[in-house]
Amino acid sequence: MTRPALLLALAAGCAHPAPRGPTAPVRHEIEQAETAEKARRHDVARQHYQRAIHEARDPDSIAFARHEYAETLVTWGEAPEARAQLELAVVAKPDDPAAWHDLGMLRHHAGDDVGAIAALARAEALAPDDVRPRKALAALYWTRGDKVNAAREYRGMLALELPERVRAEVEWALAELAKP
Repeated sequence: MTRPALLLALAAGCAHPAPRGPTAPVRHEIEQAETAEKARRHDVARQHYQRAIHEARDPDSIAFARHEYAETLVTWGEAPEARAQLELAVVAKPDDPAAWHDLGMLRHHAGDDVGAIAALARAEALAPDDVRPRKALAALYWTRGDKVNAAREYRGMLALELPERVRAEVEWALAELAKP
């Protein structure tokens, strides 16, 4: 193969990055875990989630397995372990806004509001059109007495496409925050 042909072949191969996402074995273990969970076989589900984590070698698989496990751990009342799983998920895949959002919620639940704000702000930066991190940040700021930042988040929500009910709630919140 000539050098130009080789360069063309390499360029063509690079034009379409490999699809991202968890590997098939990791997806299979998560599916097995979810099936066991639906049957209320929590011990079996836990084993499959842990196998998925063990099988995960690439960042997408690691983040997926740990995030899925974290979501289930929350339903089992194991918030500290769920938080630990999400901390590892965002290390593996730092551009995952859903994991950052969920981590922010769990940090807040654990009383770490500073960490919660950092995680939710990261989620917002990664997904500026997603209302969830903005809404969570606004509520968190408001409960902490930080009306300026709460109002900023609510105003930012008004720039998004919102259902009318949510828009009315945001406008109500801004009116409340404007009161002395």
